[in-house]
This record gives sequence, C-alpha cells and structure tokens, in this order.
Amino acid sequence: MSGRLLPRRLPLFLVRVGRRFPRAVIALSLATWVVAGLLATRINVETDILSLVPQHNRAVQNFKSTIERFGTVDTLLVVVRLGPEEHRERELAFADHLAAGLQSWQLIEWVEYRVDNSIEIIQPLLGRAVLFMDPDEVEAMIAELDDPGLEERANAVFADLMAPQGLITKEAVRADPFGLLPRLLSRVRLGGIEVSADPETGVLVDSSGQMLLMLARPIKPAQDLAFNRELVSGLDLKLDEARENWEAEGWAGEPPAVEFTGGYVVTLDDSELIVSDAVLGLGSALVGVMLLFMLAFRRKAALVYAFVPLATGLGLTLAFGILVLGRMNSLTSAFGGLLVGLGIDFIIVLYGRYVEERQAGTDHVEAIDAMARHTGVGVLLGAVTTAATFFAFLATDFRGLTELGLLTGTGILLLVVTVFLLLPALLTTLQHRSRRETLHVIQSFGADRLCAAALRRPRLVIMSAALLTVIFAWGAWDLRFDDDIQNMRSPDNQGMKLRTEVMEKFGLRFTPMTVRVDGRTEREAISAARSLLPELEALVDGENLADVDTIIDLFPDYESQAKVLDVLKAKPDAAVDLSARFSEALRRAGLNPVPFADGIERFELGLALTEPLSLDDLEGTLLERMARRYVADYDGGVSIAIRCYPPAGRWRREAPPALEALVDQYPGAVLTGPNVVSAELRRIVWGDAFRASAIGIVLVFLLMWADFGSPGRSALALLPLVLGLVWMLGVMSFLGLCINFMNIFVITMVIGIGVDYSVHFLHRWFETGGSPEALAGISKAIAVAALTTMVGFGSLVLSHYPGLRSVGFAAILGALATAVISITVLPVLLRWRESR
Repeated sequence: MSGRLLPRRLPLFLVRVGRRFPRAVIALSLATWVVAGLLATRINVETDILSLVPQHNRAVQNFKSTIERFGTVDTLLVVVRLGPEEHRERELAFADHLAAGLQSWQLIEWVEYRVDNSIEIIQPLLGRAVLFMDPDEVEAMIAELDDPGLEERANAVFADLMAPQGLITKEAVRADPFGLLPRLLSRVRLGGIEVSADPETGVLVDSSGQMLLMLARPIKPAQDLAFNRELVSGLDLKLDEARENWEAEGWAGEPPAVEFTGGYVVTLDDSELIVSDAVLGLGSALVGVMLLFMLAFRRKAALVYAFVPLATGLGLTLAFGILVLGRMNSLTSAFGGLLVGLGIDFIIVLYGRYVEERQAGTDHVEAIDAMARHTGVGVLLGAVTTAATFFAFLATDFRGLTELGLLTGTGILLLVVTVFLLLPALLTTLQHRSRRETLHVIQSFGADRLCAAALRRPRLVIMSAALLTVIFAWGAWDLRFDDDIQNMRSPDNQGMKLRTEVMEKFGLRFTPMTVRVDGRTEREAISAARSLLPELEALVDGENLADVDTIIDLFPDYESQAKVLDVLKAKPDAAVDLSARFSEALRRAGLNPVPFADGIERFELGLALTEPLSLDDLEGTLLERMARRYVADYDGGVSIAIRCYPPAGRWRREAPPALEALVDQYPGAVLTGPNVVSAELRRIVWGDAFRASAIGIVLVFLLMWADFGSPGRSALALLPLVLGLVWMLGVMSFLGLCINFMNIFVITMVIGIGVDYSVHFLHRWFETGGSPEALAGISKAIAVAALTTMVGFGSLVLSHYPGLRSVGFAAILGALATAVISITVLPVLLRWRESR
C-alpha cells in the first residue's frame, strides 16, 4: 500500500516510547486520573432540552426568547393530596400553615393559594375599577349616585353582609361597597392558568376533591441548579415546620401528603438523571467490556491491559470536555459509553496481534514492534476514520450533536494515542508474569468458523446477503419518523409525571402555541395585539383552535378607557358630597359607615381619574402576576403573548396552516410553540443528517484511498458499511423502532464504527495474501471488537432518555450487521476479485 497521508511510523514510535519508559508512562496515566477527578467537580450540567437543537434557527430562537421573556417554566406547583371530606378541615389547616411558611420564606416571592387572599391583593386596583367598565355602564352608575340610588346601594350592602359567605367575604364588601370587585375578579386567572376554586373555602381544588394546588414563584429562575437544590432541600424543612405548627394547634394524626412539581423540580430531576446516566452508562460499559475482554483472552492480566488505557483515555477526554465545553447535557453524557465501546476495539486488535506473535515464538520486544508496525497502522486508520465521522457532526446545526461529535471525536484520537503508549508499557511491566502464564488463543465466538464457511460456499453467501438486503431495504422504506421533541424527555422524571397529573386533574394546558406580538412601547404592542385578536378568535372553530387567551381580556383597551375618561370629565359633579351622602345612607340601612371609609375613598378617586390605566398601575396586585404571563419587557420594546390552544389531539406535529398564514400577515408578530419547533426541526434534520453522513463517507473514503492507494480497495471497505446500514434500518422497522432527532445521526456514527471492521480485515488480507490462519485471527478480533462495541453502546439502552436509548439500539444493530458482513461477504468478494 503506497498511501502516505497518515503518519505510518507514528504507531511504532509511540509503542516504542511506551516499551522503553513504562514506569513514566504509567505514572503519567495515574496523574491523568487525579487531574480528571479534580476537574470533574467543575462540570456544569445543562438540563434544557432546547440546548440540544439548532441555536441559530429562527423558529428555535423565537421559541426560546418567548420562554425567556414570559418565564413559562418558572413556577413551583405545590400539590396537597386530599382524603375523605370529613378530614377536609384538618387538611386545610395544614395547607394554611404550609402556605404561610412558604410566603414568609426568603426564597419565595409570592404564593397563590386562596381566592379570598387574592381579593386582599387586588384591593389597591379598586380605585381604577371604573376603567374596566364600558362607557355606558359608567354613565348608568353615575346616574345612580343620587340620593335614591345611594339608598338602594346601602341596602344592597346590608343584604350582602347578611348573606351566607362564599367568595365575597365581609372584608371584600367593606373594601368595595359599590360592588366593582367582581368586574376585576372575573378577569383573574390565578398564576396565569385558569383553575376553579372551591366556593366555600376559596382554595384551588380539582373537580374530584383529591388534590389541592398552590402556586408559588421562587426568586430565581429554574435554570439555576444551585438555587434549585437549595429550594428543594428547603421545601422539606418547610414541610417539617408546617407539621410542627399544625400539631401545636391541636391537630392529631398524619398530615396530608405533599408533593412538588413545576419547572424547578423538573429541571433538578433532569440534572440528576443526566448525571445518573453518565455514571451508569460509563460503569456498565466498563464492567461489560472488561468481562467480555477477559472472556475473550482468558487472562486476568488482560483486565489491566484493557482498563488502564480506557480509564486514562476517558480521563483525558473528560478533562478536554470540561476545559473546552465546560458543561454536560443529556447527549454528551453518553460519551463515556461510546468511547469504551469504540476504544476497546483498538486494544483487542493490538493485543490480539501481540498474542499471535508470542504464540509464533517471537520474543516480547519483537512482538510489540510487529504489533505496531503491521496492526498499528490499521488501528490508526480506524481511529482516524471513526473520529472523522464524529467530527462530521460539527457540520450540523444541532448543538447537542456538535458537542457530542467534538467530544467523542477528540476522545477517540486521545484514546488511540493512549493505547499506543500504555499497552506496551503495561505489557513490558507485567512481562515476567507473561513468561509463566500461557497465552491462550483468543476466543472466537464462532467468527473464524463463520468466515471459513463463507469462503466454502460463496454463492450461498452472496445470494443470502442479496436477499436479506432486499428484505431489509423494503422494511427500511416504511421506517417511521418521530418528530415530537417532547418524546426526547425522560419518562422517569418524577416532577414531570406529577406535572402531567396536575394538568389532567385541573384540566390545565401549560404548552399552548403562542402568538407573540412585539412593539416599541407598551401601548404599541397592546394595540397591535388587539388588532390581531379578532382574526385569531375567528379561528376558534374546533378545527384550527379550541381557545384563545390573552392579556387583552384582562386589560381594557385604550380607546374604551378614553371614552370612560370622557364620561367622567363630562360629569365633574358626580362625586360631590358622595362620602357624606353615602355614609348617611349606610346609617339609615343600619350599618356603621366607618369600616367602609377606605372603600368610599377609593371609589371617589376612581370618579376623579384623568389618565388611562397602564401596566405599571398593576404593581403589587394579583393582576401584576397575571400580566407577567402575557406582557414582558425586552431590550428595545415590549412583548404581548396570545396563547392559542389547539383542539384535543390535534396539531401536535405542526401549527394549523391557517394560523401560520394569519400571523405571517402581521409584522412584529411571531408564532411559536413545541409543535412549531417540531415541524421546523423535521424540516432541517434530514438535511443535517444527509450532510453529516455525506461528509463522513467522503472523509472515510479519502482516508482509506490515501492509505490503501486504490479507490477499488476503498470501495470494497465501504461495501459492508453500506449493506450494514440497510440491514440496520430494516431491522429497526421490523422491531417497531422509529427514527427520531437523535438516532437519525447514528448513520454517521455507524460509518465510523462499521468501517473499522472492513479496514482491519483488508489490512490483514493484503498483508498475508488471505491465508486461512490470518483470516481466522482477524475474524476473531473483529468478533470480539464488535461484541465489545455493542456492549459499550448497549449502555445507552440503560439511559433514562428515550432518544439515547434509541441511539443505543440502532448502534448495536449497525455494529452487528457490519461485523457479520465484514467476515462473510467481504472475504468472498476479495477471493472472487483475486480469481479474476
């Protein structure tokens, strides 16, 4: 082979360094473990699933900026499990203590729990309540402020106070003697979501009476993991504190069970699952690979030869990732299992060659040199081609994949260098034991017999391979694409499970589509949103939309407010002596006017208004919290959110075309939501997958051409890969697996994995002329390498994330298919090629 692109003497140089300075190399390896362990404490776990997708795509940016502005995940939901009705009083008493404890906690900004408590918060807005009325209603109200009208109003107040109390308490009547409060409460949706309150107690209870809900806003965002940990650990202390106060009040027995969910709990659970996946994946891959390696070589020392280089390469890769990336997400957490599965191949092939040389009577030094001079070049080529396919992920727009590609590709190169240095160092250090122990023949797992059988029956092999390829190609054609990004989330996230239960119990909808309207000022944004609203409401037809929810329903439009102000300006005498006259009417109705003084004063201030209501006037009221769900300041303007709810079971994969067309007509308006992002990702993922695969194949082909010195030999090396991919996709289809945003890029990964087997096989074929003994030896090595790769990738199957599990299943199928084809179809084609 005449290719000179790769540094062909590099393996020999590194191996000789490891053999000559074994203690220094091993000492550096141990130092690497220490440094990597220290750096591991600095790693940041990134839980946002949107960090994995394209960052510069307009649809993704719109979705992320909308979430950032309106904070849809930054709510803590407190769930109190309720028992039978006869225990309700004691359960509500405990809930009162818990709510009070949370409200007084410095980590919590506010707690919403009882509607009657919310009435107290909304009272400051009563002075502007007239602005929420229609102009005709204001005129009619002013007309009733004469003496007969005030007399009638005082009698109504008396009747309200004497009636059985529901949501309108005595305090509410005293604060609002003119009955304007219901106009404000009708606009309130607690915490930005519409829930129903128990009419007797005012607490938020589901229709079955089994779940009580509190909503709380912590002081920091849910993405702050350190704060999340402090918050969640503190919640347990708050529960203990509430129980102590509850018992001190005289209640006995067990208090109701309390659980927490919302963005804070979900994010923390995700971070713990990611760390758990990384540890479990790496640990299971190492254990499985070590056991398989020992089974294959049947020597205890083989565990040392495998573990030390792998652990060192992983340490170097972890250090690189921390220093360069500084974070780990649900995708990059898989790098350990990937590197174990890929890196063990290098050790198997090299150590297998060393064992062959020693069994042939070669001494230790010559065996190590032969291992590097002959097999080392193929291992280096396999490492470079595998790394190149992972580096092809850098050409995709999916940040999670680009980081995984950078980390794994770099890790492969670091690992192959580590193996070239450490394996001869360990062999040299332990060679005195090698003299006393028998070097057993490598366990073949039947691969040598399978290769020999294929050469004996070439026609059967070719016909069988062709038939299987046709069958699997037909199956691959029906492979389904799952484009729901929510399916990438872990179903084992307990916070997410409870959140889903809350949504079902209360009929809540946390993830609608959002039409975001931007403006330079508050008035401009609200006016633009108001002009769009009628056309959006026209789409509420059960086919396109089921409901529309916006701040506009809460906030009176400026035109209407201006008309109300004109009415007030035209009636300057409406409030003359109002306080004295109404106080006298209250006395005649048998009531003391003193408790109503503040309410009368607020009403008088409302009649004297000259300026319209702005969002700043909502500060300190419950409506301010509502407004945060719909109005947000950003650098350069104000955004208004209009929530659009699709009909049940509709538009999960994309937005209604009629809605998209409508929003496109309005400059400054954007449509976003999970289904919008899914549709956009579906559009670009195929292009990214094709680009990454094409780059991977081209790079691999060029590298092999440079090494083999022949395009024909390079094409032969790619043939098992192409057939293996078809077989992999076909089997996935028959097993009911789907292609998704993650495993679609397994095609690129399998290019790097599968081509190694054919490269090793071709190197040995051309080195020995296809001797049976050499083919038996390389078939054994390929079989063990494939099995260990499958074990390494099999660790992904243990992941909590469905996307990563699907990557593991697909990679296992791809590695198995390419390995089988490399030791059956490839030798038949090579023998046929030589016989021509």
